Amino acid sequence: MAPLIYFVLTALVAGVVVAQSSEDLLSCGSAMYYPSQYTCFDDDFLCPIINGDINLRCGDACYSTSQYSCSNDTLVSYDPNGPETLEDCGDAQFYPDQYVCLDGDFLCPFIDGNATLRCGDACYPPSQYKYVSAISLV
Repeated sequence: MAPLIYFVLTALVAGVVVAQSSEDLLSCGSAMYYPSQYTCFDDDFLCPIINGDINLRCGDACYSTSQYSCSNDTLVSYDPNGPETLEDCGDAQFYPDQYVCLDGDFLCPFIDGNATLRCGDACYPPSQYKYVSAISLV
């Protein structure tokens, strides 16, 4: 029985290594990352993807849009069942259930319940594109 368990565990570990190694590593500043596990912001800041939820950058922190919003690079507690409140993003104001504030002054909308991310002066759905640099998507 022990050899069978050893074989199964070895096969599972090998499967994980093979599955992970088939994904290309990308660079974010001096760090290397798998785009299925992290998102790179501003070419040098990584935030994790947890259970499919892309965490966004707010100042020097990462946050989930289901729990927080970012107002002028400051985390703000967010209750989706609470009253709607306007928050600041640079000179603009926004509702945190409709937009995310990126880089302290750039708004991107939610599409189908998912935050879009910034690339240059545009927003993109990360489910359809992969960030390569501040001016390039694939």
